[in-house]
Amino acid sequence: MIKLIRLVFLILIIGFPKLLMACATCYGAPDTPATQGLNMAILVLLAFTGSILSFIIIATVSLYKRSKSYRLQVSNTDIMENR
Repeated sequence: MIKLIRLVFLILIIGFPKLLMACATCYGAPDTPATQGLNMAILVLLAFTGSILSFIIIATVSLYKRSKSYRLQVSNTDIMENR
């Protein structure tokens, strides 16, 4: 199966060399509006991804702190009841 995948990949590379060309952001002229638009689109996607990941991290840390304080409350309550 691996040999078949490698063969198909090799045929695609040899048969369609334009697939290996870089996009307008990497390869095109930096002053064209299309390149500037792609650059802005990349920045927006990175900003959305970064904000979503930071919200996930903040939520995880918040839940960790809440569970830790709850565990301390429960353990303190158990200690007080056992006296």
